This record gives sequence, structure tokens and C-alpha cells, in this order.
Amino acid sequence: MEALQIPVTLYIHLNNSQFATEKYLVTTCDMSRGLKDYILLETRQIIVPFTEPEPFDLIERQVSSLRDKKAEIQHQADTAVTAIDDQIQQLLCIDHTPVDEDEIPY
Repeated sequence: MEALQIPVTLYIHLNNSQFATEKYLVTTCDMSRGLKDYILLETRQIIVPFTEPEPFDLIERQVSSLRDKKAEIQHQADTAVTAIDDQIQQLLCIDHTPVDEDEIPY
């Protein structure tokens, strides 16, 4: 299968913020339009070769992605159920005995 040619424009910025650890930043959008701390230095056009996957590979990747999402949701649900079970057990452990009116609590 023939490789596709995907053109990408890269924007090279200077991050002028005093808190920035990296002074130079390469992005795929112009950060200087919305953020005052970024100064656009230059743009570069590059071509990224990309081999289009077969339809079977796409289905396999979609299934894999769905399985990963399923596992993540299952993990979150298990964590939430465990937290609720802990709360239930804490409530069941509270021993409520009526106080004798003649008993001094101290």
C-alpha cells in the first residue's frame, strides 16, 4: 500500500513567561494569537509519511480501544463499589446502646 503524504505546519514559539521551564515550544497551532507569553518565531511546513492501515487492522484497533475503555470503566466501578462497601461496614460497626439515665458518662 502506498504511503500517504500528510502536510503539517509547525509553529515555533518563544515562551516568555518567567515560570516556563522550556523556553522554546513547537506546536501545531499559533499560541501567540491567544496567549501573551508566547512569541511566534517562525513556521515550518513538514510532510509526514503515513501508511494507511488495512480495514482489518482498523477494526482490530477499535476493538482493542473499546476493551481498554471497558477495563477502565470496570476498574472505576470496582473502586466506587469498594468505597461504598467500606462506608456500609463503618456504619454497621457503630454500636448504639441506650444510655442508662442513672449512669454518669464521665
